[in-house]
Amino acid sequence: MKKLTLILLLLVPAAFFPNRTQAQEKPWMKYINPSGYFQAGYSITDSYDNTFYIKRARLALAGDLYKGDLGKFEYKVQAELAGSPKLVDYFIKWTVCDEFGFQFGQFKTPLTYENSEYAPLKLEMIDYSLLVQRFARMSANDLFLGASATGREMGFQFYGKILPMDDGHSLLRYNLALFNGNGINKSDNDRLKNFMARVMVFPVKDFSISGSYERRIGHMDEVPVYKDYDYRILDRYGVCLAYDSKIGWLRTEYMAGHTFGERAEGAYVTAGYRFTPTFNVGARYDYFTTNSKLSGNDQQYVTVGASWHPFPKLRLQLNYTYKQEPDRSVSHLVNLMSSIIL
Repeated sequence: MKKLTLILLLLVPAAFFPNRTQAQEKPWMKYINPSGYFQAGYSITDSYDNTFYIKRARLALAGDLYKGDLGKFEYKVQAELAGSPKLVDYFIKWTVCDEFGFQFGQFKTPLTYENSEYAPLKLEMIDYSLLVQRFARMSANDLFLGASATGREMGFQFYGKILPMDDGHSLLRYNLALFNGNGINKSDNDRLKNFMARVMVFPVKDFSISGSYERRIGHMDEVPVYKDYDYRILDRYGVCLAYDSKIGWLRTEYMAGHTFGERAEGAYVTAGYRFTPTFNVGARYDYFTTNSKLSGNDQQYVTVGASWHPFPKLRLQLNYTYKQEPDRSVSHLVNLMSSIIL
């Protein structure tokens, strides 16, 4: 806790430093790039349950430690102040060349396309899809011990992009990673690790086809098998098709996998149109079942929403969600959220 307090004391004043375009360039400023954002809103259900809330309050420091013949070394430290303060990112990256790089620390995992490629400020809807929430350690609803880890883990990964095309994009990107597998800010509690891999192919600049995979590996015989479930069993596999351009977006993703012996699966499809660079509307359909062998055990959500940037540092989002839960109950949610970007 003392370490976190010290980091917060460094991050908070740094977030309000003038940026490089507003102040005279200092030699040390190329190593420190403060940033942050705050997200708060108001939600109401059809039963008139309503609340004001703070969703995220994040401050970060990032920068290049070195850039030269040996490639580029960069770092990032990001703290979450909403709820219980905690570190969400702390990592270093060494990009040797476009084709190969190494990342070590705590960071977003390459599992699912939406988790790693869509930060909260880029995500079209207020909440992540059910697939990401329940498979990628995004929320307390995650199937693996409710690991609410903001889609992150502690470990390392190799990454790169190869086969450059004439318009500047690369045909193929890859990630190979190994993580502790038990959430953020935690040391490993067994001899098992989570292996993840992802390959992304870009036939054209704005369209990608990707596949991601996860499996828990290690000395299985030394890990106890509990009465109600086998702690050792964990795998995920999924595919995604994504189109994202200045005009709009169309994305669909499917993932399935075993958790403690039961097979779950989920999918979503989202589409939207950008009327202007600052205003767009979209919709998303979500499907998820915790046990694909049982019928009537699924969640189905339909969300429609709009996003507006009245100013560069302010984003407003309005969502309506129709929810059908596994018990077949139906509810309605209206959610308004603002994002202030530092």
